[in-house]
Amino acid sequence: MPWDESLQEVRRRCRDEIGALDRALAGGELDEGDWYRLVNASLIDAYLASDDPYWQSGFRGDARRWELHRRPVADAILGSLTERVARIRERAHVPHLAFVMIGESPPAEVYIHRLERLGARVGASVSRVPLPAGVALSDLERTLGDLNADEVVDGILVQMPLPDHLTGADLSHVVDIRKDVDGVTIQNVGRLYLGVEGQAPPTALAMMQMLASAGVEATGRHAVVVGRSNVVGHPVTELLLQQDATVTVTHRQTGDLGALTRQAEILMVGAGDPGLITRDMISDGVVIIDAGINVTEHGVVGDVAFDECREAAAAITPVPGGVGPVTNAMLLRNLVDSAEQRVD
Repeated sequence: MPWDESLQEVRRRCRDEIGALDRALAGGELDEGDWYRLVNASLIDAYLASDDPYWQSGFRGDARRWELHRRPVADAILGSLTERVARIRERAHVPHLAFVMIGESPPAEVYIHRLERLGARVGASVSRVPLPAGVALSDLERTLGDLNADEVVDGILVQMPLPDHLTGADLSHVVDIRKDVDGVTIQNVGRLYLGVEGQAPPTALAMMQMLASAGVEATGRHAVVVGRSNVVGHPVTELLLQQDATVTVTHRQTGDLGALTRQAEILMVGAGDPGLITRDMISDGVVIIDAGINVTEHGVVGDVAFDECREAAAAITPVPGGVGPVTNAMLLRNLVDSAEQRVD
């Protein structure tokens, strides 16, 4: 929304949009984009009604705003998926995700439980494919081949990181591109690079959706990406470029990281290094999306020193509870996309 308008005019436009979308909802005519618009307009209207002085200067909200954003964003995605899954089930098919689990991993158990719960919420099914901790690469590839051929399965997700004896194993050529809900196959990576429709990694999609949900446009902005992994840094860089952002990518070999992060208007972080980004490394008004998940003696924390940076940032995602819930929703969206393509 153009912030040179008066607050009253912005709020009037929000209410007009909410009214139109509510009527569409009553008629069962909302698509996924409409869900996002409804959530965004409702949130902005609520904030403007609160007489929050931060809104007087545009997008300058308290960091806690993001704690309001994350749940509605995920709920909007899941709400649209429920409708899409219902239509798929009418064609005698249930979207099905196969989660390949290697050995015993408490974090993986928590993750699969979460996916099972979310899958049931939208009407999809999630199954476990357990393999021993010492599984040979050839057996893992054979299992993936069987899942590729299984007509019941629409999406395949392999537990990451792989065990030490499989570190460096290339599975990007093994998973069927039509079932690659993690966006890691060579074909999907190439499609992302070329800007062609395909499946992108859910975490990168979630980070971009968090920006969009807050009304932050990347076009013309200087975005700095911290980390270059194949599931976060690389793909989110491509997604930012597709929105005409100017992007700087940093990594472990970057000399003076702070000199670059201080230039960022948008800071996308996914390095796997707890508390890497501190207050002295950011400028006032930056928008920070933290995809880091690190287990420490103090609990789960992100790559950004949240308490230090929240006062200076225009917006910042908390960890846990920021990007994570949206990532799970995006994974299920990729699953439903795959299921729709397979039943058409």
